[in-house]
Amino acid sequence: MNIARRQLILIAAVLLAAILGGITVGLSTSAGASISDWEDEVEKQQDAIDKAQDSLSDANKKKASAEDEAAMLDSAIDATDTDILEAQERLDELNGQLPGLQAALDEAQAAVDAAVVEQGIVADKLAAAQAQDEAITKQIEEDEERTQELRTLVAAIAYEQYKGTSLNASLSIVLGAADAREFVDEYTAQESASRVQSNTLAELDEIAAVNRNRGARQEAVRLYIEELKVEADALVVELEGLREEAAAAKVEVEALVAEQEIVKAELEAHREKLAVQQQENDALQQQIRNEIAAVYQTKKEAESAKADAESSLQDAKDKAAAEAGSGSSGGTSGGGASSSGFFAYPTKNVFITSSYGMRYHPVLQYWRLHAGTDFRAYCGTPIYATAPGTVVWATYKGGFGNQVMIDHGTVDGKSVMTSSNHFSSFAVSSGQSVSRGTLLGYSGTTGTSTACHLHFEMYVNGSTVNPMTMLGK
Repeated sequence: MNIARRQLILIAAVLLAAILGGITVGLSTSAGASISDWEDEVEKQQDAIDKAQDSLSDANKKKASAEDEAAMLDSAIDATDTDILEAQERLDELNGQLPGLQAALDEAQAAVDAAVVEQGIVADKLAAAQAQDEAITKQIEEDEERTQELRTLVAAIAYEQYKGTSLNASLSIVLGAADAREFVDEYTAQESASRVQSNTLAELDEIAAVNRNRGARQEAVRLYIEELKVEADALVVELEGLREEAAAAKVEVEALVAEQEIVKAELEAHREKLAVQQQENDALQQQIRNEIAAVYQTKKEAESAKADAESSLQDAKDKAAAEAGSGSSGGTSGGGASSSGFFAYPTKNVFITSSYGMRYHPVLQYWRLHAGTDFRAYCGTPIYATAPGTVVWATYKGGFGNQVMIDHGTVDGKSVMTSSNHFSSFAVSSGQSVSRGTLLGYSGTTGTSTACHLHFEMYVNGSTVNPMTMLGK
């Protein structure tokens, strides 16, 4: 673009030098010059005008190329905008998922904690039941020892009774074989032994009954222990599953957080890239505006030089005719059209969806110019010329899509051009003259566009202006 700009500046400098030189020659020509001299001067000025026109054509081509490059850059920026918006949507989606995943993680962790508590309770119950089982077993063992002692005692008493019976003792007393004292002592001993034997047998029966109850209770305790063991094993499995679920949820959350960071990094990279592209685009647009202003200034000066040369020639002819007695004279008139009532709307049903002006960029967070007016035009809607003019081109232009550029000439002393964009198809071609209301083509969504509509731009002396200041006035 720098080479093109230098070439344009060089062309403009040569053109201005030629024009100014031509004007100087015209002013220095003596008042008494002949018609042929003025015709030569007019021819020279015409040559200068032709060169100016050629230069203007070249400048317009470079302008079109620069605008096309700017449109392509706008298209790239719009594409990057789309990427950023998609990344932002994904980021918002991740942010929306994180609370739910965190809640699932918290719930899983709470379930793990509850399972640990339940496992502890079951473990305590199991320990208590096992302790009770051991205590019952110990009591039964102790009772077995007592039972053995009692049985030994009963056997000893029975043996002693068997050795000496009370019948023999009684007979001895009757027959005088023993005294009464011995009989009483023996009888008392036998009575004591009987009571001991009776008490021992009763204790044995009691121990047997107690142990039967203890056995039944121990059987129930051991059954309960088995149930607790099954429950404890199930809790171990459940706890392991819950821990795995919690770990998986944690991994998922961490993965999404990592993905979120990647998306953030990509978003920042997009922003930086877009900012650089936008700066380049702004510089390019400013360069184009400067070049266009220079080109139109050159054109204006060339037309002024031509008008001065033609005026001088006409004055010479008038003077010659007066000297020859001829009253004929000529003149020129011009100045272009007036904007009042000159520009019509480009669509039959006028509905504006987006106006000309500054727009806030939601991603880059800065203001940028929306350089035209968007009209609602459903796919295939006819688009018309707003005023008479010449079609500069009808072709594809990057982000503008299919574009029709029209040069309307001079309006209110200023050069005015308009462009209609995003056509689906053309009804005119480059170089064609059009009238107000001529069908240019049909609306579409070519270029950088998300839906069928008409993006309409107006240029006054090469700079965009709000079309609504001139349309339909």
